[in-house]
Amino acid sequence: SSGINAEYGVVKQRIFSAVVVTILSPLYLLLWGTQHAAHHTTQHAAQHSLALWIGLRDPLSAVFPLLLVILLFLGPLCQHLVLRESIFSDYDGCKDVLIFRNLIVAPITEEVVFRGCLAPLVFSALGWNITVATLPLFFGVAHIHHACGLYRQGQPLLRIAASLLLQTCFTSAFGCFSTLAFLTTGSVFGPIVCHMFCNCMGLPDIASIPHTGYPKSIWFAHVLGLGGFLLLTPNILTCDRFSSIYCTL
Repeated sequence: SSGINAEYGVVKQRIFSAVVVTILSPLYLLLWGTQHAAHHTTQHAAQHSLALWIGLRDPLSAVFPLLLVILLFLGPLCQHLVLRESIFSDYDGCKDVLIFRNLIVAPITEEVVFRGCLAPLVFSALGWNITVATLPLFFGVAHIHHACGLYRQGQPLLRIAASLLLQTCFTSAFGCFSTLAFLTTGSVFGPIVCHMFCNCMGLPDIASIPHTGYPKSIWFAHVLGLGGFLLLTPNILTCDRFSSIYCTL
């Protein structure tokens, strides 16, 4: 019991640290980043407010990236439906502090820091394509600490390495999409709600597909969702659809 309480204490400390970093990051962007971005783009960029750089605008634009992510998870959603499981089933028995961290604190703090504050700096120095390609690597590496938890649980090193590789690839791939959504919409709200949804769904449970009773249909839903996501994303997340400041610089 004392060990569990100590772990929850660590979670609360991490929540506090994440909130502090999230509060300080915009200040850094205000003091240095905005001037740097304006210097490396155009004089017109200097007229944009800090709120616009971070993406605190147009919450309704979040609908488009969220629908794309829901399409991506078509297979897992069908899987939950067939098994009559809630999409929150992974959090059954979890303490409220863990649910609050994973579904509220982590999506908001990470997207504000990585997309709202770090993306403008990388974008100003390296441009659109490199920002979308490289920023997610930092986002993926930031999740490596989860391997420490598995190590403390006594998991085999091979299993930890495989889990770490899978999670890093998944978070980096999501980071690419999230960065693209942020730059095209100019809003951080899309990445936040998509992050919340992904944390709610978790990684696809491929191993349980044969036990659903409809494995071919579930596999088809997975392939259809992935294919539709890859096909529609470059056609929906375009500068022509949104008034993002990053599309004008």
